[in-house]
Amino acid sequence: MALAISTYFLLIVTGGMIYVQHLSQGLPDPSVDMIYPGVLVFAIGITGNFYHHYLLSRLRDTAGDKGYKIPKGGLFDLVTCPHYLFEILVFFGFAMICQTLYALAVALGTVAHLTGRSCATRRWYATKFEEFPTRIKAHVPYVL
Repeated sequence: MALAISTYFLLIVTGGMIYVQHLSQGLPDPSVDMIYPGVLVFAIGITGNFYHHYLLSRLRDTAGDKGYKIPKGGLFDLVTCPHYLFEILVFFGFAMICQTLYALAVALGTVAHLTGRSCATRRWYATKFEEFPTRIKAHVPYVL
């Protein structure tokens, strides 16, 4: 499954963004330049995503440990999938840099997909762990 998702994003989404950028050559530039704020949003997103994946990688201390644990640290104390939240920031950073409707559509599609995955993950945690805190939201701290 990971290979299929990676291939999709690499070939379809990235290829589409490059093609749309090519098609938009010669059109007037947007009146508001979002490149630098987009780079900042992208950098925050990629840094937060990597950090929370690092925290996930440290859940199993030993090589043979196969048990599930509730992640702790970072934004894991507020939401079940903070790495998804930061991944969404990455895609909105792309959209701000590209400034095309296609890139915005990809970012909005990512929001829909990862919000659904976060909600499903939260439901799974709540059924798997009796001590799972009810204050931890699925995706956005204090909101969802």
